[in-house]
This record gives sequence, structure tokens and C-alpha cells, in this order.
Amino acid sequence: MSRPPVQIRCERFPVLSETFVVNEARALRSLGHDVEVLAHERADGVTDGVAGVPVRYRCDDTRRDRIRAILRLTARHPIGVLRDLLARRRWRREEEVPPLRLLAPTFAGLGGRRIHVHFAAASALDALRARRVLGVPYSLTAHAYEIYAHPANLAEKVRSAVFVTTGSEYSARDLRRLRADVSVVVMGVDTERLRRRRPPADRRTVLAIGRLVEKKGFIHLIRAAADPGLRGVVDEIRIVGDGRLRHSLAAEIERLDLGDVVTLVGALPPDAVAEELERATVLTVPSVIAADGDRDTMPVVAKEALAMEVPVVASDDVGLPEIVLPAFGRLVAPGDPNALARALVEVLSLNETERARMGRAGRAHIRANAELRTETSKLSALFG
Repeated sequence: MSRPPVQIRCERFPVLSETFVVNEARALRSLGHDVEVLAHERADGVTDGVAGVPVRYRCDDTRRDRIRAILRLTARHPIGVLRDLLARRRWRREEEVPPLRLLAPTFAGLGGRRIHVHFAAASALDALRARRVLGVPYSLTAHAYEIYAHPANLAEKVRSAVFVTTGSEYSARDLRRLRADVSVVVMGVDTERLRRRRPPADRRTVLAIGRLVEKKGFIHLIRAAADPGLRGVVDEIRIVGDGRLRHSLAAEIERLDLGDVVTLVGALPPDAVAEELERATVLTVPSVIAADGDRDTMPVVAKEALAMEVPVVASDDVGLPEIVLPAFGRLVAPGDPNALARALVEVLSLNETERARMGRAGRAHIRANAELRTETSKLSALFG
């Protein structure tokens, strides 16, 4: 069966080849779609593509490209260009609106592709404008940041899309206040690539992975590490990632005299992250809702850990209860270091056989409910 060509749009093409945009693009290609990615910006270290996925960058368009494209666009679609001009004042109340000349080369290069947008932010506004000017339809995958922290022109973006997906029932419930037919397509993981190749290390290690920002809840993990019960059973707590809270987290580690227990590892490439998961006894995802409303609805790292047969202790909030079940994980109140410490002690105190049983159950759950190819097939079917 012939599959329609697809252009995936995102804000900034990620430098790591195992991020969900790249994984989804590769999976769509394996299903028969001719896929390219269009990004606003070029991330450090990325050239023309990653892992066989062709990428174009709006920032590479020259001034001459833009002048030619806007003249053609105005000549061919004068009413659409006028409609765009009239709508800009409304859109500017909530977000920056770039001049149409910056988008014109992108519009000229669509080549009959279906537009699918990740993140209901700047790229979604571009797609909305393409629909208003050219009549080109687009679809949208909305993520947590633009639903909860910065919902700029969200209602219009969601209602103008041909279809809308999101990664959890938690976020779908909120989007369904804007339109009823929102589909859940989980950000799946490649369980063939993510599989355990050796037993966990003998050291009892708690692992956390993510950007060092408020919504990840790592401050609560550090405070949980000071619990005497947890200190009695854990050998090391490793936090992988970097971000603006690194200095404040380091200060908290020093204040609580936890330098011998808690390590801020820094950012790592995908292969090194997989190594960390292989060595971990348990992964913790202590997510919270940040003061500005930002949150993770269903962090991919929880699914990656379960695919690697690592039990998960997570916050009983947002979309995490949809993926972390009692057979292979524990849920605790968000922002509660004492509850987090108790749950980690419970898992760390299990014998190897019991933890291995949890690991196998977690992997089976991910293969059944968050497998990359299965979830991408749902998206492919929505393209029609």
C-alpha cells in the first residue's frame, strides 16, 4: 500500500540520534513513508541528517531565497497572504510571529508532503499559517510544555489541525476540552535496541535521568538521599543530565553532606545512558509540576528503563501512573522526599530474584503498550 510522504516539523533538531523525533521519523520510513524533518534551528553537532533521516533547516535559507519565495507566494496566493497579514496581530498577543518572508521558502518546498508538527509552539504556528495561506493541511502532536506552561494560540492550532495526538491520557483529557477527537499515541521506545545484555552491577545504584530543571524533581531525590533508611541500603545515587539548576542541586548535596552518595554525572550520549541503565538497580522519576505549570506527562526515560528491565519508582502524578504499575514499579506522592526514600528502600531491599521478576514484567508491559513501531503504526494510520 502506498504511504503518503511526510514532513515532520520541530523547533530545533536534536543532537542525539535516539530522541523521539528521530525514532519516529525512522519508524515512519520503515513503514513506507518518505519522511524528511524540517527544523527551525541547527543544533550543535548536527549537519544534514541523523541515522538516515534527511533534515532541512529554515535557518539555512538565504536572503535571496526568501525574496524570491515571498514574491512567488504573493503572486500565486494573494488572498492567503492578506489573510495571514490580518491574523498576525491576534497571534502576536500570545507569541512571536515571524514575517511571512521567513517562511516562504519552507512553504515553497513542501512538495506535496503531509505536514506533521511536534510541539504546539512555533512550528505549529508555521503549519497553521501554511494552512491559511496555501490550504495545506497539517497534523499535530502536542507535548506538555505548550499545553501547560506556555499555551500560545493553542486552541486555534489544535482546532485547525486535521488530527491531534498526544503522549498520554493525562494530557489528552486537557486537550479534549479544545476538541473531542484527540488520539493518544505514546512516545514509543525501540525495545530491540533497548534490551538488557548483562545482569545489573553488584552495587545498589539509584539512577535518575533528565534535564536539571524544576519539573524533574531532583531536589526531592537529593533530600530523600539524606534519609537514614535509604543511606543504609544504597551504594550510590547517580543523576544524569545538565541544566540551569546544576549549581543549586550541587549546593544542596553539599549542605546535606551527601557528596559520598549523590553524583551529578552531567549530560551523556545515548550509548553511555544505556550503560548507566544496565548498571542501575532502580530508576527513579521524581517528577513534579513546576511553579510555572510546566511538567512531564509521561517521561520517555521511564519507558526506556522498563524496556531495559529496570524497576521504576516514580511520582504518582501526571501520566506516570499510566506506565508505572505495581508489578514492576512504585508510585509515591510528588515532592515528598520521605515517601520517595521509603519506596526506594523497598525496591533496593528486594532480593535479586524478585527484582529480576519485576524487570521482566516491566519489559513485557512496554513491549505491549509502548513499542515504537506499534505506536508509530497508529500515527501512520491517522495519515490515512
